[in-house]
Amino acid sequence: MKSFLIGRKLWRIVTGDITTPTKQQDETDDRFADRLEDWDSKNHQIITWFRNTSIPSIHIQFADYNTAKEIWDFLSNRYKTTGLAHYFQLWTTLHNLKQESGQSVNDFLAQVQPIWNQISQAKISEDHLHLIQVLMALRPEYEDVRASLLHRHPLPTLDMSVQEIIFEETRLNLDKTLNSEIALATTRASYQKSGKNACKNCNQTNHVFAHCPTIECRYCHATGHILENCPIRPPRPKNGAFKPKTISTPGSTAVSADTTEGFIPTEGPTVITMSDLEALLK
Repeated sequence: MKSFLIGRKLWRIVTGDITTPTKQQDETDDRFADRLEDWDSKNHQIITWFRNTSIPSIHIQFADYNTAKEIWDFLSNRYKTTGLAHYFQLWTTLHNLKQESGQSVNDFLAQVQPIWNQISQAKISEDHLHLIQVLMALRPEYEDVRASLLHRHPLPTLDMSVQEIIFEETRLNLDKTLNSEIALATTRASYQKSGKNACKNCNQTNHVFAHCPTIECRYCHATGHILENCPIRPPRPKNGAFKPKTISTPGSTAVSADTTEGFIPTEGPTVITMSDLEALLK
């Protein structure tokens, strides 16, 4: 619209540089009437263009204004795309913009270029730019305070905004939730680091003690399982007693490792040494 009005030599009427004519001291009435008519014609021509290029809900409000400058100021104040909210929207759109499947690079750049132009024309301080970056990174729980800060007038500073964000974090107990998550993660990491999940036999973490590939069974002396999981170990009797395993020596009869009826070993068969065997034979 601006370029169009400049091309028609009407932009200065919109900016107010050319105002409603006033009669000069030595000017005739006819001359003044011609100048006034010429200005009024251009003024209403601009108003007509404004009306034809806007939707009914907007141009219905033009009835309260008499000059193109008044309408332009109204539109500028009501629908201006400035402030943190506008810059936040630009940066968010640019951050989320991705090349679609089948979209050419030229078409993608055609989407990006207008956003670049608006960002480059934005008169925003470094402090407010940092604020926008902080607000973009906040979690959804902070949406209320984020919306409040973006539409604040005058614009808040970064320090003031951070104070409000921290207050909102405290009000919603988000800091306690975060501390709990950190404590849980730290406890889990410490637990794993201490080796409590590691095999007690080989200190590896990819298996448990009962299935350690290097553990030796105390019954069959094979590796890969413990006594309780031995495949050739006699089954436990119904009364809870183990079937005793006999040990034989050359030149002697078999001797039971369990000489007491009803004895229930707690950790497996009793190991008989030679001294124990001699004591039993006496």
